[in-house]
Amino acid sequence: MQGAWRRLRRRLKRTCLYGWYRRYLLWKEYRVWRCGGTSSTPHLVKQRVVREYARRSGVRVLVETGTYRGDMVAAMRHRFSHIYSIELDAALYADAQRRFARQRHVTILHGDSGAVLGSLLAEIAEPCLFWLDGHYSEGVTARGEHNTPIRQELEAISRHAFLAQDVILIDDARCFIGQDDYPRLVEVQAWAAARGLGICDVQDDIIRIHRRDLPAAGGRMVSKR
Repeated sequence: MQGAWRRLRRRLKRTCLYGWYRRYLLWKEYRVWRCGGTSSTPHLVKQRVVREYARRSGVRVLVETGTYRGDMVAAMRHRFSHIYSIELDAALYADAQRRFARQRHVTILHGDSGAVLGSLLAEIAEPCLFWLDGHYSEGVTARGEHNTPIRQELEAISRHAFLAQDVILIDDARCFIGQDDYPRLVEVQAWAAARGLGICDVQDDIIRIHRRDLPAAGGRMVSKR
């Protein structure tokens, strides 16, 4: 039975129905979270955070590390003028390439984001909104040289010519305790302060880094009951 379901899912990935299937799974995850079934922040909430910062900052380019199933790219494809997403796993990369082949403003890159991000940013001559989620999390995800390339990613971002106007959102803030290649949160805060980015706080398990004069949020996030 499981083998048949895997074959069906592989076929589904090659059809226009796959996007609807992924949206259904994300909505189901959100409903379980709202009812108290899990403490992990659902992806729909993360999407709302990215949308809100896109609106507040006016940034038109999204750079994502860790494409995974392509859910963030799919959700943001009408919000940004160009989206770049980096995926290390070859199968996930190929799936994303197929899924977004008709989206000319979406570029899926294959490789370790810790190594790829620097050369990519050298070619982007405008501010970016970063969604950093390129860590290893078992299952189908791939592991590069490190469990998380976040240190290398931040180093690459620090050389971006438009750093002062960039917005940096880092998923899984709970992991930043100085283990498994993750820095401690205070190290990330020190990194931001040293580069003149006055805001570095945590909400919804997301580290949010940006300049102090970013316009205030206008919308209300839906929280768990």
